[in-house]
Amino acid sequence: MHPSQSERFAVAEGTLGLKVGRKKRTLEPGEVVIVEPGTAHRFWNAGEDEVRFVCEVRPALQFESLLETMFALAADAKTNPRGMPNALRLAVIAKHHFDTVRLPFPPAWMQKAGLVVGAPLGRLLGYLPTYEPEAGVPALAAG
Repeated sequence: MHPSQSERFAVAEGTLGLKVGRKKRTLEPGEVVIVEPGTAHRFWNAGEDEVRFVCEVRPALQFESLLETMFALAADAKTNPRGMPNALRLAVIAKHHFDTVRLPFPPAWMQKAGLVVGAPLGRLLGYLPTYEPEAGVPALAAG
């Protein structure tokens, strides 16, 4: 969820599954949904074909930086099969982006408490809140 940002989904092709709060729905081409700040949500490809959609997060804050970091880690095979980095690296990233995105549960204060411990340990291991591939080392080609 985004504590202070709205997220707009506009489907161009395919079928997008969307869960907003406790409601699930599917969106077809031409359909648009806006998720209000502070609302838990997730999305997925709900069809057989590729889904293409435009997603706008407003205000952007540091969301672009977060996406760049997560996609660069995945491209360099530094994430698990679900696209997540190890727990200590994730703690460093999550602490830095806490005002942009957080989990809907546990409560924010509990998440912050965990990050107070995890993020410094991650920093000690050399993890930074953003990730860029090493200069001269090409990212893995997408399969």
